[in-house]
Amino acid sequence: MRPFLALFLALLVSGCVGDKAELVHSVWRPADGAAVERTVWYATDRAADKDWPGGFGKHWSDALSCGRTVAVLPAMSLVGEDISTGHLKPAAQAPLACADLDAFAARLAGEAHAKNCNEVLIYVHGFNTLFDGAVLRAGQLANDAQMPCPALAFSWSSEGEVGRYIADIEHSAYAVPEFEALLRGLAKSGMHVDILGHSMGARIALSALASMARHREPPPDDFVGELILAAADVGADPVNDDFAHLLGDARPFVHRITVYASSGDAVLAVSAVAHGDVARAGHRPLGDRALAAAGPDHAVDIVDATDAPAELLGHSYFGLSYEAVSDIALVLHGATVAQRLSKIDGWPVTLVCRPVEGESGCDPRLPHYVLYVDPARRPDFFVRLVRRLVPLLPRIELAPLNPSGE
Repeated sequence: MRPFLALFLALLVSGCVGDKAELVHSVWRPADGAAVERTVWYATDRAADKDWPGGFGKHWSDALSCGRTVAVLPAMSLVGEDISTGHLKPAAQAPLACADLDAFAARLAGEAHAKNCNEVLIYVHGFNTLFDGAVLRAGQLANDAQMPCPALAFSWSSEGEVGRYIADIEHSAYAVPEFEALLRGLAKSGMHVDILGHSMGARIALSALASMARHREPPPDDFVGELILAAADVGADPVNDDFAHLLGDARPFVHRITVYASSGDAVLAVSAVAHGDVARAGHRPLGDRALAAAGPDHAVDIVDATDAPAELLGHSYFGLSYEAVSDIALVLHGATVAQRLSKIDGWPVTLVCRPVEGESGCDPRLPHYVLYVDPARRPDFFVRLVRRLVPLLPRIELAPLNPSGE
């Protein structure tokens, strides 16, 4: 029985979790339905391999490789239309030396200044993701959010296989010093950064920022303008809350932190089981509310993304849902929560403040901000059922190994 359950889980997860190249597309559609191109810088600790898209495979290297390339991003498909797949333009890929990260950062700063920018958007992907998917997602987010400044994908050596989740945990830890070194180089160049970390990528981002905070030369105030943590695969145990601890370390040099969490994220529910029933921060929107804090310079906002359309297991809503992408875009453009609760500058309302069960209205001291999603686009009964059942499968698998049967 157990092999069939494991197979069922793998089939559910492997085809639709992570930044698979075939699943990355714009959430918008121009009038002509044409694909768009976006230059993306990259830094990766993957070993070079010409047989893999983008020239980097799934094996870990002990040194960073850097460069820039062009992501070709298909438009959102119409119902009944063949789905186009994004890709990287081989002829456009330009490797750049980064043994000296300060020099690489200075070169990136030069491109930013040429665009009248002094910041870069950095995307750190989650597990089950290969190099091309990571770069495509970085390009899609930058394009869909209408960011004029350079975008950079930090692609750590995820093996791109759902069955290699534990290996990905190890590889994500190896990437933390490299990401910290990259951030230090950017700080020395005088640049500011916005960071979007998804899933395990949120763990990498927070770990690197926390390490920087303890360094004898921490980054300047507001070095990070916007830190966006979507579906964070980080422990949030009520007794030993790693997520709260790491947020506290990062806050002094982060202007604002936005946390997107979904109680319908079945991948994080499975991750909690794999971590000994330690809750994941990206799976508890109501529990995370206690972390919300407002101030003149530093803020933490919690957004409940449970209603957002996504793939079957609800883990990649941040890039698949135009509702989530719209809110992320407004965050990156500096819009406050109050502004996102109402229409501004042609953007739709992206948030609502919803009372929690037992509350008579929206509590201003502990608000429950929810992505605004039309009821017709919310997960249907079947999707909600699958998301409830999938996390039970690992428990069934483990039950025969537990003498108590619990």
